[in-house]
Amino acid sequence: MRRAPLGVKGIATEAAIANLSVSGLPALELFARIGERLRRVVPYDAGCWKPTDPETLLFTGFAIEDSEPGRLTSVRWRFVENELLEPDFAKFRELARRPRPVTTLHEETHGEPERSARYRKIHRELGFGAELRAVFRSGGACWGSVALVRDRSKPNFNLDEIAFVEGLCDHVAMGLRLALLRETETASGDEAPATLLLRPDLTLESAAAHASHWLEAFPADRGTGFELPAAIVAVARRARAVAADASSEAPAAARVRLVSGRWLVLHAAALAATDPDAQRIAVTLAPAGPVEMTPLRLELYGLSPREREVARLLVRGLANEEIARALHITRYTVKDHLKAIYAKLEVTTRHELTAKLFAEHYAPALTPVRPHGYAPTAR
Repeated sequence: MRRAPLGVKGIATEAAIANLSVSGLPALELFARIGERLRRVVPYDAGCWKPTDPETLLFTGFAIEDSEPGRLTSVRWRFVENELLEPDFAKFRELARRPRPVTTLHEETHGEPERSARYRKIHRELGFGAELRAVFRSGGACWGSVALVRDRSKPNFNLDEIAFVEGLCDHVAMGLRLALLRETETASGDEAPATLLLRPDLTLESAAAHASHWLEAFPADRGTGFELPAAIVAVARRARAVAADASSEAPAAARVRLVSGRWLVLHAAALAATDPDAQRIAVTLAPAGPVEMTPLRLELYGLSPREREVARLLVRGLANEEIARALHITRYTVKDHLKAIYAKLEVTTRHELTAKLFAEHYAPALTPVRPHGYAPTAR
């Protein structure tokens, strides 16, 4: 039986956070509610909670808490640069791959935080001292992270506090997964996926009520004679071919750039039918997120399929030897692929590659959120 490091008060707080984690709250609101409860038993003066893209391990939003409004927000991009470009201790990408999901700067630097560039260049200037970092993992993937800091006059996070935060990580990860599922299920209007049902001749039989929004946004085809956009017909034909040949590995999917500049992901599947000539095709249209767009961006840079595989493992923090094992190639071959990747993307290090993908896919959409009604816990 797992011990309760913070006693009865800790048990009640963990139960409250566990209940929040199954509520389906959006990620940033979930973080705000969790932070409000966590501060009561593990005091801190500022924190930055971030949902994470499990494919690339790049964060997709900020929820900032700060007892001094504007202090942390004003330097958030310096933290981003440190995380993506500078060598330092306890990077989230590294922490996501460790057995234990929690650490402190004091522990990482063996009691000498001045060894950390983050501490020297940011924390010290802002008056921060102790720092605790945690990642939220579930199902073999990392769904978010948090950095909590205390003012320089406050003590380091102790072992019981660290153990308590570690015990929360599974709950928070589950909450983030549910938030994404809930977001997909409850999306409406411009963001909602839509499903089309096509007849055997690939004309439209029925569609979700809001599907017209997506169909009207496709670039106009010329001279095709199709009732539907050519991209939809193409994935439907692919789905039919896959159904006819079970050994086919070609996916019935495509990405389409709409007239607005947004991207749409198409997936098609043949529905079961006793008569192949009466087989209908279901096509799903959904807005593309960073997970879908990262492979496309790498394709646009001219990376080969193998180079794209290497690049995607690279930004997840795998070392050359680990990439070699994962792809069943030699580490010398990995190095050759890295040279080609760096040349095509015009970068010189894996940190620059990660930062470039972050700048293209995530940074433009990031707006820090300060939890409503935040007030530091009196101590």
